[in-house]
Amino acid sequence: MDLDSTEGLNEIRSAVYRAALKLRTLQKLCQMHLVSLQDLRPVLNTLCSSGEPMISLAQEDVQQHLEELFQSISHELPDEAVPEATDQTTRLLFKLFDREQTGVILLRSVEAALIALCGDTLSAKHRGLFYIHLISK
Repeated sequence: MDLDSTEGLNEIRSAVYRAALKLRTLQKLCQMHLVSLQDLRPVLNTLCSSGEPMISLAQEDVQQHLEELFQSISHELPDEAVPEATDQTTRLLFKLFDREQTGVILLRSVEAALIALCGDTLSAKHRGLFYIHLISK
């Protein structure tokens, strides 16, 4: 499955279900359903170490941090899944947030997308998004 294979989901009538299924499909494609906010926290703290929310991240930096993330949860993933999850998640982030294909995306976008895609509860995701909003002010 790749990022372009969500076309069949457009047949679902209810927009809420359609959006939920697309999000779940992307989450599983990127193996983010295995990642909790607790797993994300060290990566996000490393990315946010400068305290500046408008930082631009190069594709190599994003890929390196995602690789660290998936390595840290590799006990839950099959051996070949770590490089694939890293590549798929990097591709998704840059497809979403780098429309002009500059090779860089904003840190705030990466944080929000990773929190939204993680496998934690909805209330935990809300707390995570609220927290990054507070620290970025």
